[in-house]
Amino acid sequence: MFWKKKSKDTGGKKLFKNPSETRGSFRVYPSKENPIILKVGGTDLTAVDISAGGISFDNKKFKLGATYPLEMTLPRGKGTFTVKTEILKIDDKDVCRCKIVGLSDEQEDQVHSYILTRQKEEIAQKKGRGF
Repeated sequence: MFWKKKSKDTGGKKLFKNPSETRGSFRVYPSKENPIILKVGGTDLTAVDISAGGISFDNKKFKLGATYPLEMTLPRGKGTFTVKTEILKIDDKDVCRCKIVGLSDEQEDQVHSYILTRQKEEIAQKKGRGF
């Protein structure tokens, strides 16, 4: 045949590298008109950004490495749910970079749907059209 038999020894080379950032997924930034409303450990906040695996918000005396209850309300009826969030990093701008823990498959789909919608909005805004 025209293909070569693959060797099982890869010589220690990796095909992919882990991203240097805590979160490797594509992030979107909620609009000011339609923010993502959060309640983290009883503190009301809005999300700075969101991705398929995580979320960021302003640090209000949260502890690095801690896990907090998270109530998240996505705009435009995309869903409200209660899960947990783990603080992975607090950056130099005092923003908590977090992992969302405990999303069901349906909730994960809702987050993905929001992200896709938001990406389309951002593209339309860049092209000078409303969404």
